[in-house]
Amino acid sequence: MRKVLGFLALVTGLAFAQTSLKVGVILPLSGASAVSGKAALNGIQLAADEVNTAGKVRLELVVVDDGTDTAKAVPAFTKLMTVDKVDIVIGGLASGVTFALSGPVKQYGPLFLAIGAASSVVEQAFEGYPLLFHYHPWDYHNVAAALQFFQYLNREHGARKVAILYEDGPFGSAGIGVYKQQLEKLGYQVQAEPFKAGSGQFTAILTRFRAFAPDILYWIGYDVDALPIATQARQVGLRPKLIYGAPPSWPIGFEKNPLSNDIAGMTAWLPTVANPESRRFVDAYRKKYGEVTEEYMAPMGYTIVKSLALAAEKAGSADKNRIAEALASLKMNTPFGPLSFKPSDTGRTKYQGFGPEIWFQFQYLQGSRRPVFPKEVATRPLRYPGEYYLR
Repeated sequence: MRKVLGFLALVTGLAFAQTSLKVGVILPLSGASAVSGKAALNGIQLAADEVNTAGKVRLELVVVDDGTDTAKAVPAFTKLMTVDKVDIVIGGLASGVTFALSGPVKQYGPLFLAIGAASSVVEQAFEGYPLLFHYHPWDYHNVAAALQFFQYLNREHGARKVAILYEDGPFGSAGIGVYKQQLEKLGYQVQAEPFKAGSGQFTAILTRFRAFAPDILYWIGYDVDALPIATQARQVGLRPKLIYGAPPSWPIGFEKNPLSNDIAGMTAWLPTVANPESRRFVDAYRKKYGEVTEEYMAPMGYTIVKSLALAAEKAGSADKNRIAEALASLKMNTPFGPLSFKPSDTGRTKYQGFGPEIWFQFQYLQGSRRPVFPKEVATRPLRYPGEYYLR
């Protein structure tokens, strides 16, 4: 009897020691950003499984789809607040949607862990909100990393002209003026035009670019834009030396399409990243899902949940303010490298996670993404000029 009572006391003690959190997750599981959203959710669920198995923190996830649509996102977020009664939300992937959520977030006051939303317009909208933790680099971090690559192309390969296609929402257009100025300072001639994301109609703009004869065709948009741009550039006879894209994710199976070959882009992570946390993530992801992802939003979602669990364990509480206090001082290793929070470069974000240091450049070569820049991470030399012809 004493043994039974002792066992029950031990179990009861463990139950009281465990911190339970109900966490809202709002991601684009449909619409233009669905590839990124589904990858992020896979990473979040993988990390939640690991946290729950470890037993020190218990996570209950309440998942809603924002549809990459502000009209769907605001009601979905409101449901998390008023029906599901969550105090902690993981979300904020697409910039346009996250901008629309800035008002409701401030109204309801959750601990908001932003997985994406790189536009500086979003940073301005959230300025002064004390419970925003922004993990993803801001657009000016992205620009800094890309400009380093463009400086290399100018210096080592003689690139002189850049034509920029950018989507007309906050993600593509927020920093385009500054970006154009920075490229011109590097010695580039720049021609830039906006497009409607997801429209698939690029022929007229690409035809105008043909007269400009760019060395680099650079597009800023979403995964749904990748194949139409690659196809229509060839159809109009545009012959850049490099096609360079900057979507948050690339189309599933794009690497299997011959039109992807030689196209370059920027990412924060690939499964070839060799640090121990990356290798552990890849192994765990493969075990759970039976495949390996190349979408960096998967380890980003994973990192957010792992950091949240560590902060909750440190705080010893489910209180959002105590967890935020613990998160603010957190230091941890991740698949991207070290993570800690500090004020952003503009000072508008008190708790900014990653910066330009996590970005690197890759190129589709022989059916896979290969890191090509900077030199210390490159596994293959950049193929420049690339071949972009209809066969």
